[in-house]
Amino acid sequence: METHTLTGAGCYLPAVDPMEMRILAAKYGEPVHRRMTIETDDYLAAHRWRAVPDRRGEVIFIIRQPNGEILLHSKHRYEEPIYRLPTGGIEPSEAVEDALLREVEEETGQSVIVRRFLAILNCHFHRNGSSVPFTSYLFYLESRTQLLDPDDNDEVAEFCTVPVQRIGQVAAKLRSLNGKRQGWGYWRSLAHDLVHDLLGQNSQFN
Repeated sequence: METHTLTGAGCYLPAVDPMEMRILAAKYGEPVHRRMTIETDDYLAAHRWRAVPDRRGEVIFIIRQPNGEILLHSKHRYEEPIYRLPTGGIEPSEAVEDALLREVEEETGQSVIVRRFLAILNCHFHRNGSSVPFTSYLFYLESRTQLLDPDDNDEVAEFCTVPVQRIGQVAAKLRSLNGKRQGWGYWRSLAHDLVHDLLGQNSQFN
């Protein structure tokens, strides 16, 4: 069953549009599909539980920097430094590729080349017998410049880079979070595990 996101006055785009996925796969490669179920705690429910979705999903961008490593970022609102792959929301009426390029510009200010459509991660948040889906689209990109100049410096606190083989360690750190971000950290770790599985053992990225 397709999940649809309303954009007002009877207009909507599917959370996952088959035609759009075929076009993206033809341009950037066939993505891996993963489906995960997550038991949702209070904090994660407050941030991602939407009876009427406020976005189609999110893009997760894995940007290879000129030094050969992968870009991570941390945000000011985190209670402690937490480094993870940058992400950005897809607006209800926005195409996935448009959201990707817009969010990369807003979050990093970098000019990039899209190298690969890596994966579609379908997460289903379970709570009190109900379930809400949320889709993440993962893209592997290559930066054309070392410059990092995000549009909103009040949002991004710091950047760092890590070898792609260490993305699994980033996932482990996210899963080790305690307190209110424990469930959020587990959810965020899933995409990092997926990136490590797809890229971490690939000699092309060593």
